[in-house]
Amino acid sequence: MQPTSLLVAALLLLRHPCTRNKLTASILLNRAAKDTALSPADREACLSLVDELECDASSPTEPAAKTHRNHGWPFANSINAAAAF
Repeated sequence: MQPTSLLVAALLLLRHPCTRNKLTASILLNRAAKDTALSPADREACLSLVDELECDASSPTEPAAKTHRNHGWPFANSINAAAAF
């Protein structure tokens, strides 16, 4: 597979940086870094990102933000309160 395809796939995964996507992106970046088509500087940048992503993925994550009962609707609580009367 072309290194540019691997890099693009890694970027797309990092748009939604969950632990699984970070680990998968690090695998893709590591594979891209092994390709001789990349310059030494590009390979070093890929490997540096791999190290960062693996450290991020292995560190404990923050607790998930509390979800609101209104599902993102700004006036859902007032509508529900009005319906109770």
